Amino acid sequence: MKVPLIAQERFCRQSAALITAGFSLPDVFAYLRVSTPKYRIVWERIEAELANGIAFSEAIAHQDLAPILFQQLQLAQIHGDLAKALTVAGDYLGLRVRNRQKMAQLLVYPCLLLVMLMVLQVVVVFGVLPALSLPRSELVAVQLGGVAVLIGLGAVIYLVWRHLTPLKRLLVLQKMPGMRQVLRMYYQFQFTSGAAQFLLAGADISDFCRHLATMEGPLGNLGNRIQEKVQRGQELTEALQEPFVPAEVARLLTMGQSQHLVAEGLKLFGEQLFFNLQRQLEKLVNLIQPLLFLLIGGEILLVYLQILLPLYQSLGGV
Repeated sequence: MKVPLIAQERFCRQSAALITAGFSLPDVFAYLRVSTPKYRIVWERIEAELANGIAFSEAIAHQDLAPILFQQLQLAQIHGDLAKALTVAGDYLGLRVRNRQKMAQLLVYPCLLLVMLMVLQVVVVFGVLPALSLPRSELVAVQLGGVAVLIGLGAVIYLVWRHLTPLKRLLVLQKMPGMRQVLRMYYQFQFTSGAAQFLLAGADISDFCRHLATMEGPLGNLGNRIQEKVQRGQELTEALQEPFVPAEVARLLTMGQSQHLVAEGLKLFGEQLFFNLQRQLEKLVNLIQPLLFLLIGGEILLVYLQILLPLYQSLGGV
């Protein structure tokens, strides 16, 4: 059963609040079965796996929920702050939900215009021109061929994308305009918030990097690279010089401050990264509407050409 992002965000926030209030995990899922009965089967599956001794993160992964929720719960197994891990996951899922809602709002008007123009185009080509005994423009065949190619290309891209691993998807997205910086900021946020939680729980940054190495995906590869550098004799501050590790992390670790102050500094910096990530995503979302209006402009031009070209051809033949 597919759980939408907005329901996953609600799950994270409600669970974090209940755990903070002193509820146990069985009590949390008992509450969820009553508060969100639509996804009762999902909560029952998770609860059954927990009763069989399966880790919370693994039980979540088996339900095909958002990757960040699984990653944060994996980290929580080490640092122990389950409520904080759920809060971090809920904040990011909330950001994705808001961006999707904003994208839908931005798409409504231009998509409506585009559909109306396409209807007008069909009426002109298959109604008006034959009624006036005017020849059909060659642009119709070209446009239909272009639409067919785009649909076929989109279907192929979708099928290939579904079979890519998370790491290969990351490599593809990094080559797309505007996505490289967003992805880098996202993983920097994940690394910084996770490191802050580990330090606040009394562990050190080395423990955090060793745990990352046990994970899959880009963060797991990051942990392995850092571990390999340390094993070759590099200092940890040098080993942390990676694209997904903010330079401020290394600086904080070499300032000679207490572990608690470093953890608080990382926590504040993680919040700043999250704010920057939100702004960057909003910029990308805001680009969608202008691009659609360019498409609408092209469609208007095609409608005019499909009306005027047959008229010019008819006048030329007189």
